[in-house]
Amino acid sequence: MKNLFLLIFLSTLLFTENTHAQKLSPQPIATGQWLKTWLLCGPFPLETPKDAFQQWDHLVGFNKDYLTKIGGEKNPQFQAGDVVKYATGTAKWVLHTTPDSIIDLNKTVSRNDNVIAYAYTEVMAAEAGVWFVSLGTNDGGRLWVNGVEVWDVPEARGLTVDDDVIPVTLKKGTNTLLLKVEERGNRWEFCVRLFPFSTQKLVEKGGIFKITTKENGEAELVSELSTTVLNELVKKVHYSISNSQKKAVTSDERSKDFCQKLNIKTDNLQPYVAQLTIILKSGEQINQSIRFEAGKRMNYSLFSNQKSTYRIALAANASGSEQWAAQELQRWLKEISGVELPIQSLNQAYDGPQIVVGFNEFVTAKTGATQPAVTDESFRYCNAGQDILIYGGSQRGTMYGVMTFLENELGCRFYTPTVQMIPKRDELIFNHFDHAESPGVRVRNDFYYEAFDPTWAARNKMNGAMNERKQPGGVEAYWSVHTFYPLIPPAEFFGKHPEYYSLIEGKRTHDRAQLCLSNPEVLQIMIERIKKRMRESPDNLIYDVSQNDWYNPCQCDKCRAIVQREGGESGINIWFVNQVAEAVEKEFPSKFIGTLAYQYTRTPPKSIRPRNNVVVRLCSIECCFAHDFKSCPENQSFLQDLKGWSTLAPHMYIWDYVVNFSHYIMPYPNFKVLQPNIKTFQENNAIGIMEQAAYQSRGGEFAELKAYLISKLLWNPDCDVNEVVDDFMYGYYGRAGKFIRQYYDLIQGQITPNTHIHLGLKPDDPIFAGDFVQQASKLFKEAEKVADNVEMLRRVEMASLPLLYLKCRKNPTFSRVDGTYLKFNTIVKREGITHFAEEGAPNVNGFHSWVENAK
Repeated sequence: MKNLFLLIFLSTLLFTENTHAQKLSPQPIATGQWLKTWLLCGPFPLETPKDAFQQWDHLVGFNKDYLTKIGGEKNPQFQAGDVVKYATGTAKWVLHTTPDSIIDLNKTVSRNDNVIAYAYTEVMAAEAGVWFVSLGTNDGGRLWVNGVEVWDVPEARGLTVDDDVIPVTLKKGTNTLLLKVEERGNRWEFCVRLFPFSTQKLVEKGGIFKITTKENGEAELVSELSTTVLNELVKKVHYSISNSQKKAVTSDERSKDFCQKLNIKTDNLQPYVAQLTIILKSGEQINQSIRFEAGKRMNYSLFSNQKSTYRIALAANASGSEQWAAQELQRWLKEISGVELPIQSLNQAYDGPQIVVGFNEFVTAKTGATQPAVTDESFRYCNAGQDILIYGGSQRGTMYGVMTFLENELGCRFYTPTVQMIPKRDELIFNHFDHAESPGVRVRNDFYYEAFDPTWAARNKMNGAMNERKQPGGVEAYWSVHTFYPLIPPAEFFGKHPEYYSLIEGKRTHDRAQLCLSNPEVLQIMIERIKKRMRESPDNLIYDVSQNDWYNPCQCDKCRAIVQREGGESGINIWFVNQVAEAVEKEFPSKFIGTLAYQYTRTPPKSIRPRNNVVVRLCSIECCFAHDFKSCPENQSFLQDLKGWSTLAPHMYIWDYVVNFSHYIMPYPNFKVLQPNIKTFQENNAIGIMEQAAYQSRGGEFAELKAYLISKLLWNPDCDVNEVVDDFMYGYYGRAGKFIRQYYDLIQGQITPNTHIHLGLKPDDPIFAGDFVQQASKLFKEAEKVADNVEMLRRVEMASLPLLYLKCRKNPTFSRVDGTYLKFNTIVKREGITHFAEEGAPNVNGFHSWVENAK
């Protein structure tokens, strides 16, 4: 028995001595290898949070240094087995090696919540330098490297490998890492490894510097990197700061003490952009662009409880569109707030705050801005203290600024000529406005029937039109198209001068033919006629001289010679139009002669260039509209022609197509190509874009949505299409918008890489096969159930009209039996729809005959 007790005593003594004799050896740094051996100590208690969802700070007690008696958290001196005493208990340093990457503190330290633990290790670096410490923790924590605090995250979170990547400076030899991890509940763990420093990875993680703004409005250059790391990495930093108008504000260069206050005025809160050029000691250069705000934040009330101290102020020389915009602002502000702001002259004495509409001396005094050109459509709205300034070019820029202010800041939407979404608000409190825009396309022609309404067009920034129309701010009108015969009609000339018209197979003809463009008399008549038109209709910007809407160009020897020299029919067309443009230039120096690059004239000529006062209107009529121009093999020849004209023509105007001319009122899934195609036109220097659609009547497939979306894209080709569509769905259709959106996704989803649709998509196309009709019908049935009111129900029914039409076309007999045809006719009559296709009445009559006589 004594021997047994002796054996147990010796074994215990030996075990205890081995435990205390354990020593932490520095771990050699191996790139990407986990640090598996640590000295752990804990748990140390924290206060239980009163708010279980507190995320913005560490738990109370975390900031206490429990290691004060052994050198503190910055320089702890201990070894395995040492005991740390604290007010309510003790904790021992225990050496632990994990078999994998993660140190599980629940298993090795404690399963208690609301505690912290320390983890300490040492690494051996072959050379001094900057490394990345890559770590993940559950929950938040703090890290010291060689006694320097380099990381602090006060939040509850799950462990994610390499969640934080921190640049640190390591010295040659032994380096210490002390990690403090808090436990808020559930899992409690961490993992750490090291990687060599990489400039690219640093940039990916957000760069070296940030700019923060203090409560007093001062802006300061800061860094999450420690001062030691910054001094090790950075040789110098140069920054230049500009305001929202891209005007330089200040610049500086620093080679030490990098993190300091920026020299910016702080009177008013304003947005800025800082461009940083950071030169590293390695010779590498990092460029950072940082957007920030600086200045004192003051709150102002535009209106509250149906009261306002503001007025709307106009200069005495305000343009007609600026006066109209002021009235729009007054009207919609009243509907939103219940208070009508007076419109007064800026010169009229007034002590209160004001919304100043239009550029004037007051704007210059407040902003330092210079007067924009009358035709400049860009705009800015901002505040100068409590005053709100909205200004741009006086023709349309200011007007567009007002409409955008209503849309962006007050939530107004102008979906159709008859449907607006105007929210009601008790108050509007603001501290800062500063927003500027410029058009993505100079001339924007949304050619939907709904978009012809001049007020809607002005509200949605559409400035293009086929022929002149009265519209706030006016329009950039393009007079007519296919004008060869309207200007030189066969009824007037062919009898005596057949030589003015095409020679086809040895015979002069005017039957679906063209003009003989090499005939000098034709040129003189054209010049006289187009001058007459320009004098009689002076408000147009562009006057068309273009081929008829069919083929059969002249085949006479003189015409053929020019065609052969230029490699195609576009050559003689440009040769002819250039002469017309030259002849009118002196009398009409600010006007343009337009022509078509269409069908047989689509391919650009070899060498002849359009004159500077010629606009070439390129047409995409042959394209596939299921896929964008760049991605579809069927569109490559058009894309090649587009690029050719882009380099050749000083002014290119696009005639694009967004509708099925044979079936306006049938589903046509082309929404996905609208943005990429418009951007392709923009990239190729198009000065104008016309999106030809269902232009003769209401009722086109998704006409209201497509007209609205096109207006957004023509103004800003980079706008978020899904955001615009979602906004329209729920604003225009209310609760039913959920199901209309699902139908929208269903029909757009019918397109595959092998699906090609053109302007003549037919009812028997494979995209309408299978259970598409059944799925779509079910969605519209659900939409009708939840429609908010009778008006919303009618909008839903209008959206369903293309599906009803398709059902009638696919199964005319059954559509009479199940009520589809009756419902279709009821909606058509109620909504005043006159065109089912571009052909008009003959097509409508043919449709009804098809359905009613089907057996």
